[in-house]
Amino acid sequence: MAKGETIRLGAHLSIAKGLPDAVAQARYVKANTFAYFTRNPRGGKVRDMPPEEIQEWEKLREEDDLYPIVGHLPYTINLASPREEARNFGRQTVYDDLERASRYGAEYLVLHPGSHVGDGVEKGLRLIIEGLEAVLKAPGDTMLLLETMSGQGTEIGGTFGELQAIIEGLGSPPRLGVCLDTCHLFAAGYPIHEPEGLEKVLSDLDKAVGLERVKALHLNDSVYPFGSRRDRHARLGEGKIGREGLKVILSHPFIRTLPWILETPVDDWKEYKDHIAVAKELAGL
Repeated sequence: MAKGETIRLGAHLSIAKGLPDAVAQARYVKANTFAYFTRNPRGGKVRDMPPEEIQEWEKLREEDDLYPIVGHLPYTINLASPREEARNFGRQTVYDDLERASRYGAEYLVLHPGSHVGDGVEKGLRLIIEGLEAVLKAPGDTMLLLETMSGQGTEIGGTFGELQAIIEGLGSPPRLGVCLDTCHLFAAGYPIHEPEGLEKVLSDLDKAVGLERVKALHLNDSVYPFGSRRDRHARLGEGKIGREGLKVILSHPFIRTLPWILETPVDDWKEYKDHIAVAKELAGL
């Protein structure tokens, strides 16, 4: 670990009992950043956050130096859906959650780009661009991050070229960035588990979207092998990326500038305390 280096490392926690409760969770698992679902990951209503809760949250997160906070939109949102009703629902949800995240100071909000459901990538990209054009008009300054995907089925975002097409199609807005996912990149066939491969991947990513747009990292091992285009997270060191592959990733200078968010499978959120300890060991912290 370089002198003075502070790695931002956390996990996916719950705000179901309020933002202050999430601070207590982060404290327990020894996290200095965390992610949360803006609402049920399968969709549904969002809970109200009264001003006094937000005020207490702002005080607590400053005391605990929790930064950045990374929201995650529900999996059900599909801005590329052939169904107009589904697209409209997705647009409204992203718009509302982007505005709400800004009210309590979440720095980033992560979105799966969408799935074309058989209508083709070109049409899917066009619909995503149309949707995001409306969404990015939401008030506030929370940054929307497109997640790198595994390329499973008809999902969009499994290649850097697809993310580039979306960003450039919107005129490269400053409020739109990228969130990497180690499991997804590995499954999509990006050799991030090898030193030379990782350098090439980051170089290609820089050319496609610019590394300055990359703001967060979902840190997961992969159940399925390299290039499988199948998305299933494994605990760190217990999947196909493995301990040595993860060490390659976590030792890279650029990767160490990003907040790392664990989405590894757990039966109880308290298990993230041990998972975070494993991540620190792999990173040589």
